Amino acid sequence: MKKGVIIRIGITYLVVIVSLVFFIFPMLWIIYSSFRTQPSIFTGEIISSVKEYTLENYKTILSVTDFVTYFINSFKIAIAVTLSSLIFSISAAYGLSRFRIRGKNVIILGIFSTQMFPIVLLIIPLYLIITSFGLLDTVIGVVIGHLILVLPFSVWMLKGYFDSIPVDIDDSAKVDGCNILRTLFYIIMPIAAPGVMVVGFFSFIVSWGDFLIISIINQSQRTATLTLVIQRLSAALLIRWGEVAAATTLTIIPTIILFSFVQRRLVEGLTAGALKE
Repeated sequence: MKKGVIIRIGITYLVVIVSLVFFIFPMLWIIYSSFRTQPSIFTGEIISSVKEYTLENYKTILSVTDFVTYFINSFKIAIAVTLSSLIFSISAAYGLSRFRIRGKNVIILGIFSTQMFPIVLLIIPLYLIITSFGLLDTVIGVVIGHLILVLPFSVWMLKGYFDSIPVDIDDSAKVDGCNILRTLFYIIMPIAAPGVMVVGFFSFIVSWGDFLIISIINQSQRTATLTLVIQRLSAALLIRWGEVAAATTLTIIPTIILFSFVQRRLVEGLTAGALKE
C-alpha cells in the first residue's frame, strides 16, 4: 500500500474518532453524572469513589416528579406527529412528483421558504391561531405546532425520493389495473421505504425533543412533556444536577433504542434518494 493512501486512511480515521468523541462524550458524561451524588459532581474529580455513586437521582425523578405522565405525553404526541407527518408528506410529495400541477414550482418554493425564517418568528402567529381555534393546552394543538416544524423537510425529502423512482413503474401498475392509491401503497411505498423511514424518524425526534412549541401551548400536565421536566429542574433555585442528568438520560434512551432499530434504513434513505435513474 502506498504511503499517500496510508496517510489518507489515517487522517480519515482520525477525523472520525475526533468527531465521535466530540459528539458522544457530552452524552456519556451526562449518563455518568446521573449516577453520582450532588457533592461528587462538584469535586472536580473525574473518577469518584464507589461510595459516591448512587441510584437516588433516578428514584427521585420517578417518584417525586410526574415523570411517567410526561413520558406518556411525549410518546403520545410524538407518535401522533409522526403518523400525521407521514400521511400528509407522502400524499403531497407523491402529487408534486408525479402529477402536472399548475403552479407546482410556486408551491415547492412556498414549502422551502418556510425554512428560511427562524421558528421564533412564527411563535406569536402560531399562538394566536391555536388560541382562536380553542386548541390551547390540547394534544391536537401541540401536534399542529410540531407539524409546522417537520412537514417542509418531510415533503422535500420524499419528493426527491419519489423523483428517483422511474415513472415507468407507475405506468406498468396502471396497465395492470392499479389505481393511484394502490400504485402508491403497494408499488411505490415498498420501494420508497427507506425514505419514508427517514421522514418518520425525523418527525419523531423533532417532536420528542421540542421545547419551544410546547412551552407556549402547554398550560397543564395534560400536555406537559419531558423537555418541560428538564427545564423546570434546571430552573430551580437549587439545581440538583444529578437529577437533571437522570431525567436527561431517561429522555434520550427511547431515541437511542429507536435509532438502533432503524439505522440501516436511515442510511439507505439518506443516500438512495440522491440517486436518479
